[in-house]
Formats: sequence, structure tokens, C-alpha cells
Amino acid sequence: MNSKYRRHAPTIGPAGGFTLLEILVAIFIFAIVITAVFGSFRAVFSSTNAVSADEAEYAAARTCLQRMARDLDAMYITRDTFYSKPKFNGTKDPYRVVGDTTDVAGSSFGRLRFASLAHLRLNQDPREGVCRIVYYVQRRADGSLVLRRSDHLYPFPDFEESEDDPILCDHILSLEFAYMDAKGDMNERWDSESADDEYATPQLIEIRMTVGQPSRPIPFTTRIALHVHREPTE
Repeated sequence: MNSKYRRHAPTIGPAGGFTLLEILVAIFIFAIVITAVFGSFRAVFSSTNAVSADEAEYAAARTCLQRMARDLDAMYITRDTFYSKPKFNGTKDPYRVVGDTTDVAGSSFGRLRFASLAHLRLNQDPREGVCRIVYYVQRRADGSLVLRRSDHLYPFPDFEESEDDPILCDHILSLEFAYMDAKGDMNERWDSESADDEYATPQLIEIRMTVGQPSRPIPFTTRIALHVHREPTE
């Protein structure tokens, strides 16, 4: 038979396909690319989740500070003409302003007591009037720290921390108050029944609060000028 009519069998090898080594190299490169892509997606999603968490913490803290500002705007005090200095072992002014600190989980946190007309009617209690508000930090059973708001109508009972008090803000990392006197000086503590503070009430209160996670703290600072205050008494 003439050779020009012969059929040639298809060749197998580099000219007609991929070798096993080439396939393995391609799979290896593909695996590297996929790992890099998924790693990028994971980083993006992690960043998105962190930003969302920060936004939630920011919104909660802002709402908390707005509530505190409303409470302080409605502060109620015994005015100059009706105020008498406390006598030794005598009854203290029920509408006094006291700012001190308390130890919670080994750290110091600010605590503030004052009287206000901003009573919140909870548990279907229809009563209104002057209430005593106390802001304080408490540690929960899970170890997290929360800022609570104690609110009791006059006559005021002795203050006690309670898990029934509403939570103003979660994930508290720090809380400090500063009080401005008539001279414009800022003080870390205050007691309107003390000679050290000239039996006066502060004219402005600064709130410094940090919320969030220890790895991503979110600080806030605000100053609230008080509409009512008692001048120093000699």
C-alpha cells in the first residue's frame, strides 16, 4: 500500500496534552491563589465585623451620655436662701451632690449622686417628683462591666447597688467625673455638704468614659453646664 494513504496513530505526550507533573504544578498554584483569595475575604469580613461592633458601641455610648445630660439638666438642689450648713452628726441635705470613686474588679471608677426632676416612671409607677439618681459601675456575673442608673423618689432610701437598676451602657472600660467650681478649677471629687467644697454645688460636670473591648477602646468626653448651682457659703 502506498505510504501516502497510511493513517498515523495519535501521539501522546507534550504535543497532545499535559504531563502529570504539569497538572500537579497547576493544582499547587491554584491552591496558593485560592488560599490568598479566601484570606483576603476573611480579613475584609473581620474588619467589617469590627467596624459594625464599634458602631454599635458608639451608638450605645452616645445614647447613654444623652440620658445623663438630660438627668443633669434637670438637677434639683437646695438653693442658697434655704440652705443651712450641716451640723455635727446632723441630717445631711437630701439634695446634695456627691462625686466619689469606687473600686470595681480592681480598678477605680467614678460614681455620682445628685437629685433631679428627671425621674423615669418604670414598672407602671405613675408617681412623679424629685428623685435621687446614682450612676455607678457594676461587674456582672460574666465578668463584664456595666454602667447602671439608680433612680428613687423622695424620701430617698439608703443607696444600695441592685441588678434591678437599668443599665445605661455595656462594656465599660473606664468612667471618670470632674467638677468645676466657682473659680473655674476642675476637681476629681465633690461633696456639697463639705467645707472643702465650700458647701457649694458644681457649676459644670465633665464626663470621661471609655467603652468597647480592651483591644479597641472608644473614648468619650463631654461637659455639661448645670442650669442650677449653689454659690460657695462661708
